[in-house]
Amino acid sequence: MTKNIWAGLIALILVITCGVLEVVLLSKSYEHLAVDCDEIITRCEEETLTVEEYNDFREKWVDLREKSELLLPHVDVYEINLRFAEGQAYAEDGDYAQLKAQLTVVRELLDYVPHLMKPTLKHIL
Repeated sequence: MTKNIWAGLIALILVITCGVLEVVLLSKSYEHLAVDCDEIITRCEEETLTVEEYNDFREKWVDLREKSELLLPHVDVYEINLRFAEGQAYAEDGDYAQLKAQLTVVRELLDYVPHLMKPTLKHIL
């Protein structure tokens, strides 16, 4: 009986530790992408952003999306996906005003989505 209790406690500790690490690592990844997004928005304002730079930024999102799709609400991840897809057309057309609008929404979501990962009383209730 004591072995079962210890095994259960160890399993619980492992699950909680993995969950905490997951939240911390994903939050940091979202923070890094948000900083990159600020730089892309600045380049957009200066009208110096190239399609290749936008594609590189989008690839960073795809990598992060792959890591976070299992853990986060799909609606929020999907919304960021849509904004990147719309932004692609604007980047290719050189429509910096529309691209900046899409990236501004992406930037806001990059701040909001990690907030959803953190278990708080508000999220539970």
